[in-house]
Amino acid sequence: MCEVAKCLEMVRSHFGPEGLVERSKVSLVLKELSPTHFTDEVLSDLFVAGGTGQDDKVNIHSFLDWIFNGPGSKPAASPTEVFFCRRGETDWNLVHKLQGLTDIPLNDSGREQAECIASALKPRGLSAVWASPLLRARETAAAIVVTAGVELKTDERLRERNLGVMEGRTGEEVAEAYPAVWTAWQALEELPDESLAEPSEEVVSRVEAAMYDLAAAFPGQSVAIVAHGAVLRCLCRRTFGNASISTFSVGPGRSWKPVHLDDGSHLKADR
Repeated sequence: MCEVAKCLEMVRSHFGPEGLVERSKVSLVLKELSPTHFTDEVLSDLFVAGGTGQDDKVNIHSFLDWIFNGPGSKPAASPTEVFFCRRGETDWNLVHKLQGLTDIPLNDSGREQAECIASALKPRGLSAVWASPLLRARETAAAIVVTAGVELKTDERLRERNLGVMEGRTGEEVAEAYPAVWTAWQALEELPDESLAEPSEEVVSRVEAAMYDLAAAFPGQSVAIVAHGAVLRCLCRRTFGNASISTFSVGPGRSWKPVHLDDGSHLKADR
């Protein structure tokens, strides 16, 4: 094999600034570098010993440092501080219509709330901001990235829950047409099949996957997610106010825990 530093530089050149890389891609590059050293069996052992286990993606920089510079160089795994923000207010909030995947923009109050979130998070030194692709979330996140000085990334996994028959209706209208659905919604229970809504476990699965990818890309750092109320309901089994900030500790590995939920102290008293 070539000199350690040269090998490390050579492998890194394949990935550039990428943080998370597919295991299969990492394996292919290492095998090309030295097929006799990096056999399938050796690579499997390295992934396990390097702390990636059976994860589909690898934090490439930490993993390569550990391989080429030895176990002592592997940084201590640190949780990522995730500020999970519910987007600001829309006109549908004012008339108590459930939005779901309906793409409603922020109203004037919602844009002001977005600025309040941005001001509150500015001292946190955010390394990244990820958001739902829906307009109300993107508009909220746009205010945050301006003060944070980072680029906005949208992720489809952070989209709002499909609320099925409830979308576009007020609570009263849902209660009249689908009483069982509304009763379950109010009780924070799984919605019946007649709701035609996305199952809560599917919502949790995709949102957690996004959180774990974000944490793996920015270990030990502070980041923000901007998403939606029904998503947060599925994760935490409680309700959340518009433009609230909830703090999660994510990682190391595929784990997370709430630190502080539904903080509205950055908002005006009319929240």
